[in-house]
Amino acid sequence: MRKYALFVVLLLLVPVVFARSSFFTMSTAVLMVLPAIGALGLVPLTGLAQQVSLGQAAFYGIGGYTSAILTTRYHVDIWWGMVAGAVLAGATAWLLGLLIFRVQGHYLALATLAFGLTLAALANELPFTGRSAGITGLPALPGGDRGTYFLFGGVLLAAMIGVDLLIRSRLGRSLTAAGDSPIGAAASGIDIGALRRAAFVVAAVLASIAGSGYAHWYRFVDPSMLGLLNSVELLIIVSVGGRDQVWGAPLGAFVVISFAQIAKDRAGGGSELTAYGIALILSLLLLPRGLAGIKLRRAG
Repeated sequence: MRKYALFVVLLLLVPVVFARSSFFTMSTAVLMVLPAIGALGLVPLTGLAQQVSLGQAAFYGIGGYTSAILTTRYHVDIWWGMVAGAVLAGATAWLLGLLIFRVQGHYLALATLAFGLTLAALANELPFTGRSAGITGLPALPGGDRGTYFLFGGVLLAAMIGVDLLIRSRLGRSLTAAGDSPIGAAASGIDIGALRRAAFVVAAVLASIAGSGYAHWYRFVDPSMLGLLNSVELLIIVSVGGRDQVWGAPLGAFVVISFAQIAKDRAGGGSELTAYGIALILSLLLLPRGLAGIKLRRAG
């Protein structure tokens, strides 16, 4: 618990440190904490079960669009809109998992990629999603950038504790066994399909929460939320930070978003994907277990 106490201190220090920086702002802090929540969901799915999803932006968008539609057109409270988005994303992931976890490896990555691209195309054409114009005028989160940061910083902390408990549980050990040796895990009686679907649901719910949070912070959603760039961003964040540890998501978010912001300032807009690629390559070459794995590698 001391590590989490230290993390709380770091969360509280961010506004103080960023206020004295000419580069970092509270908007940057929000742009770090929201993707960290979405990337955290990939720890059980990609880090433990070793299943690569390139469609996490679909669940990011499901959260954003669901909350946007409910709050702007039906005047549902923001928090209930976020809950509805998370439930819908989780249910969609479970149903989709019944189909896609019949395949593995590259086929799984392609299946999730196709799902995300399909949803993006639908959002670009359907009237209730606002087509290419999206949906504007979403209710704002209370407290501006600072309030949004503290709210979702608390969500990130709670999610980290929850995922950490999952990793240490019997379910987490079974996920690790299924990722390391699917045939051996199946021979020992583990239902690999159900385990992977459960991890997929966790990843979808956390991505949805991040997406709905971003939607209400930005007060706008459009089909770009469902684009490949968001899926790549979440996957790179957790790869840079460490795929098999909860600390990987916040560490990766800080490094990758900082790198992307520097690239945008120096090279202009549209350079984020290049920055993400460079960050991923450097991580794979120099830190195969990510930043969170440095201590473990030294200890070994």
